[in-house]
Amino acid sequence: MIKFFRKIRQNLLNEGKTSKYFKYAIGEIVLVVIGILIALQINNWNQDVLNGFEKRELLSKLHIEFESNKKVVANFRVVEERAINSSMKLMSLIGASEEELLNHNLDSLLFQSFPSNELAFADNAVNGVVQNGRLNLFENDSITSLLYHWNSLSEIRKIRFEKLDSWNNEHFLPFLLTHISFKEMDSNANYKWAGTSKVKPSYYPLFQKVEFENLLDNALWLHQQIIERLDETDLLIEEVLHATKS
Repeated sequence: MIKFFRKIRQNLLNEGKTSKYFKYAIGEIVLVVIGILIALQINNWNQDVLNGFEKRELLSKLHIEFESNKKVVANFRVVEERAINSSMKLMSLIGASEEELLNHNLDSLLFQSFPSNELAFADNAVNGVVQNGRLNLFENDSITSLLYHWNSLSEIRKIRFEKLDSWNNEHFLPFLLTHISFKEMDSNANYKWAGTSKVKPSYYPLFQKVEFENLLDNALWLHQQIIERLDETDLLIEEVLHATKS
């Protein structure tokens, strides 16, 4: 094709038709530009099609992932609310008589008040979108702000969990060391080392201490902060599910 156009230009020059040559050359340039623009348009269209496929695939993965995360929150909430209820029951027994305390399984209540579960979300799809720079696929969608909100809320939840762990490990559990039997408390989890203690102290003095009441009160406040973050997480998950549904 290039040889064909070159031959036409050469003939025009040989025949002395300079004006026609320039007109032809300009026309040829215009054709080349049009061809380039068409090629770019086709390339852009192809890229848009590929981006569309990738976007739908990512939305599907995000939807599945957040369906899983919804169940994670529900399961975590059960354990967290059990811890709150156990702590509230313990607090209600502050100042109780020794006879009344014997009517309750205090080791079980204490064990449940220190939940050991972790909030482990599925995050492969979220990390893939953010870390691989694919948020540009959703630049006009609400999903972008939702994913940013998800990451920021994750940091807030982490801080809340760390505060509760720090409080329990640095204040609450050290206080209980001389007042209860950890061995009998741990028997509620069927640990190999747990069981009946030969030196188990009386729990009655513990329930006469205002310090124990204060420790429970602050632990309950920290648990409540976690529940509020779970509520926010639940609402955000519902928004993400709505934004990613097919």
